Amino acid sequence: MTPPAPVVPAHVGAGNLIYRAAEVPRFVRAEGSMLYAADGRRYLDAEAANGSVAFGYDKEILRAALRYCEDLPALPSFCESELRVGLLARLEALFSESVGQPGRVELDLGGAQGMETALRIAFSNVGPGTVVVFEGAFHGRSGITSMLSSSPRYRELLAGWGLEVVRLPTPDCNRCGHARPEKPGCSSGCRAAVTRWGSELTGVGGPGFGRRVSAFVFESVQNVGGMVEPDPELLRGAVAHARANGAVVIADEIFTGMHRTGPRWGFQRAGVVPDVVVASKALTNGAAALSAVWAREPLADPEHYRPGSHSSTYVGIPHALGVVSAVLDRWDAWPDPVADLRLLERGMAERLAGLRERHPDLVTETAAFGGAARLVLSGDDAPRLRQLCLGVDAELGLIVASTGMAPNVINIHPPLVIGEAELDAMASVLDQALTALAKEAAA
Repeated sequence: MTPPAPVVPAHVGAGNLIYRAAEVPRFVRAEGSMLYAADGRRYLDAEAANGSVAFGYDKEILRAALRYCEDLPALPSFCESELRVGLLARLEALFSESVGQPGRVELDLGGAQGMETALRIAFSNVGPGTVVVFEGAFHGRSGITSMLSSSPRYRELLAGWGLEVVRLPTPDCNRCGHARPEKPGCSSGCRAAVTRWGSELTGVGGPGFGRRVSAFVFESVQNVGGMVEPDPELLRGAVAHARANGAVVIADEIFTGMHRTGPRWGFQRAGVVPDVVVASKALTNGAAALSAVWAREPLADPEHYRPGSHSSTYVGIPHALGVVSAVLDRWDAWPDPVADLRLLERGMAERLAGLRERHPDLVTETAAFGGAARLVLSGDDAPRLRQLCLGVDAELGLIVASTGMAPNVINIHPPLVIGEAELDAMASVLDQALTALAKEAAA
């Protein structure tokens, strides 16, 4: 059955992801983990505004942000401020304390812009060259980052075709050609495959070639790729090989950063040490567009990344700086986020495992890591299940995520402050939606 076409207002551009469904709620207010639509219906957000609202919907953050910037409402992009310098010092500490070496921080707007800045820093140091990523990667939809992202849909209309990108085999064991069903996890073939580039045989230049790999970019958990966590040994081997070949190692922590997967940074789960880290979503709690790019010394010092290499009109806007300052105050006041995320992980894992037991024909796998989880379906029904979650319960809608790159996976990543009762409500709506999906399949 062909789904009904979405109703797009006449004055609204139709290309946005908002209008991929027939019915689109219009929200008027939010509080905690809950969104309220214009028709009075409530929705539990188990997607956390694409992973950005770690502290839920809290207007006190905006009030606190205003106090930081009310005396400096705007600033020319080429001017410095005490607010910016102080914030950069706070941000730098968040990175260097985890990496174990000092660095410098550059700011940009959204995550895609931050990834481009990371490449700019890498190319400034080792020269422009090939970029290596994993299959299933997603690093943005801009002209340059669409080349890094796996889906060809992102490159159909705008792409930086001059950028050469090499893709390593997927870290998703369910899709990997090297996987061995009798032995779960990465095989020796997988580990060899991610360390073969940089030779005459592979056609990818190593350090002895003028056209060589300049950067290896990875996500510690592939969100858009289906909430996939690379095998730690596989990721460590890829990072070590990249560094041995002179490539700058870039960790894309836009989604995974600031405790989304448990530790402060997702790369800590695998025990790898990157050269450059890009963070964004959890720095502003969804209230401003800003990303932070940390580079270890001396990659971003004046000698290696000369002044004038980067600029953006709104990169020093006091409003965004105030928002980040207020959000960092929240992080500083959280006594033990790592311990609390272990509890959230356990709570989601137990509830999703229960769903798998109740729906064995539909749910084949579940997993949770920190404040993120995946529910793997037996078919490519995630888009339909996501839609059912919005309306199957008469009292409460549920917002979860699905992507075109992983149509059999429901991605779950609620606000990190979500409560037990809300997790129960999430599981209840998912249960009802799975039941409805099974009835549709049997009809």
